[in-house]
Amino acid sequence: MMNQNNLEYLQKSLDYLGFGTKLNASLEAALIQGELYFSIGVNQRYIPAEFQSQREKEFDHMHFELKFNRSKNGEVYFLNVMESSLVRFNDPTPKVKSFVMDQQNRISALQAYKLLCGLSFQKPTMVLDTDDVEGKRYTKIDLWYKLDFNAVDKQGEPSLKWFFPEHGFDLEKELAKFSFPDLKDLDKRESVIKALRYGNLISLIINDSGLHTQVYVSANPENKTLNIYNQQMFIRPIRGMIDQENPPLQHQGATTTETLNITAQSSSNSFKR
Repeated sequence: MMNQNNLEYLQKSLDYLGFGTKLNASLEAALIQGELYFSIGVNQRYIPAEFQSQREKEFDHMHFELKFNRSKNGEVYFLNVMESSLVRFNDPTPKVKSFVMDQQNRISALQAYKLLCGLSFQKPTMVLDTDDVEGKRYTKIDLWYKLDFNAVDKQGEPSLKWFFPEHGFDLEKELAKFSFPDLKDLDKRESVIKALRYGNLISLIINDSGLHTQVYVSANPENKTLNIYNQQMFIRPIRGMIDQENPPLQHQGATTTETLNITAQSSSNSFKR
């Protein structure tokens, strides 16, 4: 017999992850059938950030395969893994990553899309408190997330990296190094900072050696800077774009990068520092 409370919980989870209610009927049918494991596939389209003002141009295509399993006592089901595959508008080769659906730290469909696009975002994350000798207490920390396409995990997929505050990436300080005329407006500046923390690719005007040029900007926490692209999405050299009133600080010594690769082994993976 289907557990109604379990069904409603899973439906709310799917809605929270960005799938709305369109999978509700398939989910209910699967729970009624009562198999030990089942999966639900769904396709979603996303408008590339490059075309936000020209929405009729191109789409990115994501496929999600949501993996569920029944508990040992057979009463409830859990969402364990979200397999994600991206085909970009300008690249037919799929990029694939499986995300473990840890109950306290779940990656949403939109966040999976951003990671597979090569973007980074900041996310409040529950991590085990190492000061707790029993290893049961969690603390919430804002971590930056990024996929490393140059390294693979045990599944042969891009490794997921975390960057703790100790890594030293200061988004606001990095933003202040560049000459973005529009960011003299404090409200505009705050909205841009918020968008970059969410992992958005945003369009800004930059003063490039006296010439005002439109560029795309994203956060690069790993290298503690910003990625600045031209309209063709090629990285721009930063010479001439630095705000001379706020020059970058000189590097005085080595810093320690705290990163952690996550592998999709089981739904019971713990987050540790």
